[in-house]
Amino acid sequence: MLYDIGKKNPSPRWKIFTDSYEQVFGKIIDTENFFSDYQDPIKFSSLYHFNYHGPFQEFQSKFNLIIALAKFDEDEIRSISSLVTLEHAKQGIEHAEFRIMFAVTETRPIVESKIIASCEGLQAGSELANKAGYKIEPKLAVSLHRNKLFLEQYIWLKELQSKNSLVRDYLSGIDFCHIEEGYPPSEKKEFFEQVLADNLAQPDLGLAILYHVGESYQDKTPHSASRWVLESALYGAHRLGHCIALGIRPQYFLNKKRLESVSERTQQLEWERKHSKTIQKYGYFRKLTEIESNLAKLKDLKPDSLIEIVYDEREVTFLETFQNYCMAEIKKTSAVIESCPSSNFYIGMIEEKIDHPLHRFIENDLRVTIGADDPGIFNTNIQEEYKKAKEMGIKPEDLDLIRAKSFEYTSEKLSRGILSS
Repeated sequence: MLYDIGKKNPSPRWKIFTDSYEQVFGKIIDTENFFSDYQDPIKFSSLYHFNYHGPFQEFQSKFNLIIALAKFDEDEIRSISSLVTLEHAKQGIEHAEFRIMFAVTETRPIVESKIIASCEGLQAGSELANKAGYKIEPKLAVSLHRNKLFLEQYIWLKELQSKNSLVRDYLSGIDFCHIEEGYPPSEKKEFFEQVLADNLAQPDLGLAILYHVGESYQDKTPHSASRWVLESALYGAHRLGHCIALGIRPQYFLNKKRLESVSERTQQLEWERKHSKTIQKYGYFRKLTEIESNLAKLKDLKPDSLIEIVYDEREVTFLETFQNYCMAEIKKTSAVIESCPSSNFYIGMIEEKIDHPLHRFIENDLRVTIGADDPGIFNTNIQEEYKKAKEMGIKPEDLDLIRAKSFEYTSEKLSRGILSS
């Protein structure tokens, strides 16, 4: 489908893909002969599929192929929205939430027109599915940029909901994805408060907050990344994407070194000092005097300078305790974790099945769903993700419960505060 989209596009935005691909993989792509060179589906998939362990930057460079080949006009959006809805219905999926993201350069009229086109496509796809004997409820979430225009685009969405009944029917969430390093959830606290207040004031126009966090954390320790997950839940995010750092087996980090800025380390230690008594309820942890001593050592260092943390057996034990504390606090909120096995193994570079965070999410009785993340680029579907979870050692009864509970964790229900235990 992606190959055909690109071949029909008279002006692919090649540089979006080729520049990042060359930077990451060191390979120059010949765009003049691209569709003849890569007409073999297996050869084409080597550029597109991300089904191996690798950093987020490699994933993004392959994802850029979609952006480069797509015209991303209303007709294409409408057509693809319909096609993917029907394809998911044929897989036996009864509820699907699709995400769409716009460049910061897109004007308000264009954004509105494309959102309407996507909703029209979702509606057409569900009607085609119904005629074919399938049942599916498609919904749309708009992905906002972490650093730019998120408030402005949110206002556009709210006003579009008010004046367009189709958008009201299909738009159910806002999403924050892409690179999370450098964008702490604390920066979104006031924004989350506004969204939650709007949801309370107008439940029929409610939008769930879908927030990717703890997935890619190359710039910090897993302690800090786990705290970011907790903060996101405390600030009111409805579903938390991936949360690898929160649940990954702490032994994964044994004898590894992590770099973290002084400012991030300071925030982590201040959190540990403030919540020291509570944290220590969940296992062995550094004493308050040690925390204060570590803070004193950072006082005169430049905030953006880096310090190295060695994860010896003691620090790994501290991590397990801190993760358990975070999970216990998250359980007190209404947050739901989206766990995506393939994505986590590949982007999260998890190699051993026992290390996957889904095990501990279930052990700690957290609300969790299983998703396919980006089915196309990961070459997967929801059935494969449940199969992988089973191969990881997740019990069939736990998978059945997750599947059943997932229907309670839709964006529409979460934004309206309709949540079962």
